Amino acid sequence: MSRIFLNWKVHAFALLFVILAEAIHNIPVTLPFTIMGASIVFTIFPMLFAMMFGVIAYLLKLLDRKTVDTATPFIGIATMWLIAVLAIGIGPRLGEMATAGPAFVLQEFGNLGMALLAMPVAVFVFSMGRQAIGAGFSKSREPSIALIGNMYGINSPEGQGVMGAYIVGTVLGTLFCGILASIVVGIGVFDPVALAMGAGSGSASMMAAFLAPLELAYPDRWEELQAVAAMSNLITAATGIYFSMFITIPVCKWMYKAFNGEARYRRKLEKKAAKTGKPVEVEEFATPEEKKAEVVKPSLKEVWIERAEVLVFSGIFAIIGNWIFTTRRVGDVVSPLESAYALLVMLVPIILGCIVYDLVTSKTKINLPAIIYISLLGIALGIPGMPLAGPFATAARSFGLLPLATPILAYAGISLGKDLKAFKEQGLGIIVITLLAFTGTYLGSAVIAHFALMR
Repeated sequence: MSRIFLNWKVHAFALLFVILAEAIHNIPVTLPFTIMGASIVFTIFPMLFAMMFGVIAYLLKLLDRKTVDTATPFIGIATMWLIAVLAIGIGPRLGEMATAGPAFVLQEFGNLGMALLAMPVAVFVFSMGRQAIGAGFSKSREPSIALIGNMYGINSPEGQGVMGAYIVGTVLGTLFCGILASIVVGIGVFDPVALAMGAGSGSASMMAAFLAPLELAYPDRWEELQAVAAMSNLITAATGIYFSMFITIPVCKWMYKAFNGEARYRRKLEKKAAKTGKPVEVEEFATPEEKKAEVVKPSLKEVWIERAEVLVFSGIFAIIGNWIFTTRRVGDVVSPLESAYALLVMLVPIILGCIVYDLVTSKTKINLPAIIYISLLGIALGIPGMPLAGPFATAARSFGLLPLATPILAYAGISLGKDLKAFKEQGLGIIVITLLAFTGTYLGSAVIAHFALMR
């Protein structure tokens, strides 16, 4: 109770942002031009408003630094609800997905599209240093930061790049992904299943943004597309870090060297020094001691207290958001009681997944994210014939994807305050490279999946 009392401000603001965002609802936007004859229509969703409210509150000094720091770890825990509802939709459709098995595997190579789009622009247009490698190899979410931190150190140029891209992705990622997906869906070239595979990029919030236009365009196939994206997201989350380590990062390093990136970057610094009269800045590298420094980890008891706190509050916020969201659907209102039952069912794979995660990480050197275990258990428990398959199916139908994502972005918006200064200092280059990386992985995966699905 004392912990909740200390964190009350974070939860109070998150609840306020969820209510306001869901009250605004969806805002459709139609651009005044077409691409290849297709009208460009996209939607600004409540989750984006929830994030924007957090940034505005920080700029208005309604949130202090302590509150902002407190909200950061809440994002990953709140994501567990979204992962659970996506996973339990996969089990009943495993048979259907088996027929598309090769496409799931092959579309992973579409992630190379990030490097192919981002690296040339980073080197030839912006003359970026090795920051380009950190920003261009992935979508720069938490696993990417951990990987670069372990390989190079966060204070290295690669570390600066991945952190800059993380800020861009947090601020602009979901909005950009939603607009990009709306344009691609509107053009109508790709198989919607291929686009669903491309949406599963290892990031729950971005997956939701990529999926939203598909829900509007293919309402009759929504459950199928949602399950496909969840499976793709699971595969990417499980294998993405290894794909990055052994394929994408080496490719980015090779391209940087082949494009003579270091020399171009040095010339850029020399020109800047000559113009400003200041000496060329020397890049800072993490020492072996810094890279190996042990981080003080909270006890298992503290971890579970935090999980319980955030799951309860974010679950309540999702129930409220889902009720507001569904009141706009005639004859299809989901009461708070129905939503609460659905969350209790979804809590089963979450708790079991966290237990498995704690056991595996404490007994072995395997350190996969907890959402991997939650997803796998949710899939297994949702397979027809399993004792909870029926309740799981009911729970999945009770919750929309967007109301579950809104509390996540509310916490993310609150946590963004501390990164605004660093985001400003990164410049236009890191913004362009990050968005190119998003575009490359989405289109690359969709193209490969589209041709793999062709018979």
